[in-house]
Amino acid sequence: MKALIVSDSHGLDQELLTIFNRHQDVDIAFHCGDSQLTGSAESLYPYRVVKGNCDYGNDFSDEVMEEFGTFRILCVHGHRQDVKYSLDQLIHHADQKNAAIVLYGHSHVAKAEQRDGKLFINPGSIRMPRHRPEKTYAVLTLEDGQFTVDFYDLTGETINALHLDGTL
Repeated sequence: MKALIVSDSHGLDQELLTIFNRHQDVDIAFHCGDSQLTGSAESLYPYRVVKGNCDYGNDFSDEVMEEFGTFRILCVHGHRQDVKYSLDQLIHHADQKNAAIVLYGHSHVAKAEQRDGKLFINPGSIRMPRHRPEKTYAVLTLEDGQFTVDFYDLTGETINALHLDGTL
């Protein structure tokens, strides 16, 4: 199974469709908030979208839960869990939701890591990245409990330095 993950697009529209069309083999797509688009935007149609701190006046949910194979994915923006400072509140929230995979944004910092038996993925930002020059998004591949997280720039080039493999 594959999941496409984007975040913090801050008004970009066509880029969301370009990214989705590039990865037609995904089973599900997530936008981790701060799209700054309305819920009726065609470019958001393929994505499960959560509300970010810059998403004013729309009706996006604060979080999305989805089953992904035998695992549960929790998608949040992260501002309510103070992810810019630590993952502690997000870990606690994931424990409460019984989520094994957690997708979040807000910090604009692309990274994937395992903590407390869970996989945490921040796809970075496709508009205003921090700590890297590339504007990034991620694809999670899960097969038989083995996962791979690959990061891409806006042109679709793989960013090898951010790649993560592991077991859930």
